[in-house]
Amino acid sequence: MPIQMIQKIKNNWRDIPSSLTWYFIGPPKTGKTTQASKWSVKGSDGVVLLDTDLGADFVDDANIIPITSLAPPFRNVKDKNGKNIVETIGGKERDKVEIVPPDERGLYYRVGINKGKPMPVYSMVEALDYLRTNWKDLPFDTIAIDTVDKINEWQEKMTKERFHIEALADLDFGKGWSIPKENQLGSIASLQLFLRSVSGNLVMISHSKNTTTVDKKVQLVPDIPSGVGKGLCKIAEVIGFTTCNKANGKYYVSFLAYEERNIGSRLKPLAQKRLEFDYKTVINEIKNYKEK
Repeated sequence: MPIQMIQKIKNNWRDIPSSLTWYFIGPPKTGKTTQASKWSVKGSDGVVLLDTDLGADFVDDANIIPITSLAPPFRNVKDKNGKNIVETIGGKERDKVEIVPPDERGLYYRVGINKGKPMPVYSMVEALDYLRTNWKDLPFDTIAIDTVDKINEWQEKMTKERFHIEALADLDFGKGWSIPKENQLGSIASLQLFLRSVSGNLVMISHSKNTTTVDKKVQLVPDIPSGVGKGLCKIAEVIGFTTCNKANGKYYVSFLAYEERNIGSRLKPLAQKRLEFDYKTVINEIKNYKEK
């Protein structure tokens, strides 16, 4: 191996790294969706938000893709009399199927000039295929997922359907839990790798779980199975816990880490800090960092 293959790392902590993965965890209504929708140097113009919770249509200026499933839904193709059309494939007959068009998947606009009209919604596969294929022609530098909790829910449902089981525990050797975990972490890792190839950023959102107190410290973890949550935390460079201050109505994000928290930052300027939950505030903290 030539010595040139070995890289010596020297960080300028005031220089904002590219291809960061941010993970925000917190209770409902603590600013996660609003802030994620504009978590870019370009503000909302730089972010496309994959809205799996279908709640971002109340966020002004957000660029959203409503997501309702992992894969696109299919339906039987019918003739003019309403009977299923049969086709022969590989010598076997089966009902012909087609992907349900995005505007025929049963959802309607809740606000705006199209209120009450059918709303196009997409699967995660369709949205990510579109973004990967067209990324160089799009204005975005960040993909936000709100929430990754919903993706886990869909992965678990898909596993039950695949193995025809009522509960994940019905599969031997913990496979009921390991299969959806590996699928979700694999898909997020693939997206993360793509964004690194185009210098893009990833923002993930999770609701926080109500947990117990250990040694007078509240355990703050995402509201998903621990294996999935730990896996997502491992691949995120910055993990923040979001709160709302009742006294002043402001939102805050904490990077205060200790054993019971899946929270913290690999970026030294943010480590052990609690800041207003705002992109410019967080970025200014990095830019103004001084080594002690």
